[in-house]
Amino acid sequence: MVANAFLKSNVVFEPLIRGWYAWLHLLAPAQSALNLKYRQIPLLESFLEHPDVHANAAANPKLFGGPFVQLRREQEADVRKHLFGICSTFEREIRFAEILAAACQRVAKESGHSLSKSYAELPPELAGLVEFVYDANHHARLRLHERILYANPPRTGGEAIELSICESKDRAFFMNTPRLKCRENPRVELAFASELVDQIAAARTKPTSPNELAEALKMDEQQRERLFELFTESGPSSDQREFSGEGVRVRYFGHACVLMQTREFSLLIDPVFATDRAAGNSLTIADLPDRIDCVIITHGHQDHCAIEWLLQVRHRVDEVWVPRNNSGSLVDPSLELMLRQAGFRKVRSLEPLDVVDIPGGRVVSLPFSGEHVDLECFSRQGLLIEMLGRRIGFLVDSDGRDSALYGRIADLVGANLDALFLGMECHGAPLSWLYGPTTSRPLPRKDDESRRLSGMDCERAVAVLSKFEVNNIFVYAMGQEPWLRYLMGLEYTPESIQLREVAKFLSVCRQQGKSAEQLFLSKELML
Repeated sequence: MVANAFLKSNVVFEPLIRGWYAWLHLLAPAQSALNLKYRQIPLLESFLEHPDVHANAAANPKLFGGPFVQLRREQEADVRKHLFGICSTFEREIRFAEILAAACQRVAKESGHSLSKSYAELPPELAGLVEFVYDANHHARLRLHERILYANPPRTGGEAIELSICESKDRAFFMNTPRLKCRENPRVELAFASELVDQIAAARTKPTSPNELAEALKMDEQQRERLFELFTESGPSSDQREFSGEGVRVRYFGHACVLMQTREFSLLIDPVFATDRAAGNSLTIADLPDRIDCVIITHGHQDHCAIEWLLQVRHRVDEVWVPRNNSGSLVDPSLELMLRQAGFRKVRSLEPLDVVDIPGGRVVSLPFSGEHVDLECFSRQGLLIEMLGRRIGFLVDSDGRDSALYGRIADLVGANLDALFLGMECHGAPLSWLYGPTTSRPLPRKDDESRRLSGMDCERAVAVLSKFEVNNIFVYAMGQEPWLRYLMGLEYTPESIQLREVAKFLSVCRQQGKSAEQLFLSKELML
C-alpha cells in the first residue's frame, strides 16, 4: 500500500449503535433504550418467527421503510446471534426501558392528586433521573433530568464505525434493519467522540496513511487488507471549494442541505451529501470548504440532523447551532446534549427569534409549525439568513397550517426576501413510524394516521408565500435524491400527491410572475 491515499468516493461511512444505524433516537440515552426494547428487539423477534413474511415485504418497493427487516431467510442464524448479543450485552438498558415505560404509563393515569407518592415507587435505576409534573390542564407526565442522565447513561459502549462499498439503492432502511457483521467490511468499536473518527472522515479529501490509520484503529490483518482496498491514490475531484468572490454563493447539495459562502464566512444547513458523483450530484462532500464556520440544524429528524454526515464534517466545523428542545421530554431529546456527547465541542441552542450576528449579516431563528405530529417538540426552527444585504428564508418542513404565524414573523423580521426555500413533503409517515417507542401508549389507527410528518401542500404554501415579498422561490427537502433512499424511504412517481402539489404550487408562483423551481440533486446560485 502506498504511503498516503484517499478513501474512495463510493465508500459508505456508517456510524452504528448496537449494530444499528445511528440516528438521533439512538444517541439520546432514554430514547435509545426505548427503541431497543420496543422497536429493535420486536423487529428481530418478528423476523425470526416469520422470516418469509419479512423477506417478501423487503422485496416489495412499496413497503420500503415499513416495519420489515431487510434480510434474507438464510441470515436467520446471524439474526438470532445478533439478538442474543444485544439482549445479553445491553440487559441494563433493556431494564431501564421497561421501568421508564412503566413509570410513564403509571403517572399518565393520575387525575390531579399530588404526585409526591410517585417518587417512592421509583426503582433505584430511575430514582433521581425523572420528575413527575402536571400541565396546566392537570394531565400528568414524566420528564427527564437529561443532563444527569447523560452523566450516567443506561448504555455504555456499543458505538462503532463501519466502512463498506455499497450502492445507495442497496443500503437497508436506517430504522428497521441491523447491520450484521460482515468479514468484508471493516468495523471498529469506536466512540463517536474519538478523534480517530475525524481521521477516518478526513481521509475523504486529505491524503492519509492507511497503514498508520489501521495501526491506530488496532485492526487485525484481515481488517487491514480490507481497509486498504477502500483507499485509492487518486484524490477526489472538487469544484471551487473555497469562495473569494463578491456577493453570496449558495450551493444546494441535495435534500435540505445548503451551503452559503461569502469571502469571510461559510454556513452549512442540515448536512447530508452524496459522496460519489456517480450518484448524479454535481456537488458532493468533496466540494465543501476546508473550514466551515457554522453548521445549523433546523430540527431533530434523521434527514436534517444526520449523525452519519455530521461526524464526517466535524473536523471542518467550528460551531453547531441547534434549536432548543422541550427539556426533559421523551419525544424531544436535546440536540445540544446529543451532539456534545458525539464529540462536538461548540454547540449553541437557539430560542425562537434569537439573533446571532455573523460577518456581514445575521441569522434569525424562526419558529415553524407542524411536521411534528402535534407533539410538544420544540427543537425545530426556520431561518432568516442575512448576508451582505441579501435576505434568504428557509421554512424547511413547516406544514404552514397557521399562515398567520408567518404574517407575524414577517412583521417582526421584515417581509422582503431575496429568496425563500420551502419544504412541501405534504403527506408523510404517521406518528408511530418515528415516535412510537417514545410515547406512553399506542394510538387508535385512525388517530395515528391523522397525525403525519407532513410539510405544506399547495394551498398552505401559497398562504405562507402571501406573507412575504419574494420573487425567487425554491421547493426543497423532498427526499428524492436516489442516494437518500435508505434514510427517507420515499420513492415518488409523477402521480404522487407530493409532486402533484409541488407542480400546482410552482404553477401558481409563475402565474404571479415569480421565479419558482423544485430543487433536485444539486444547484449553485449567486445572490
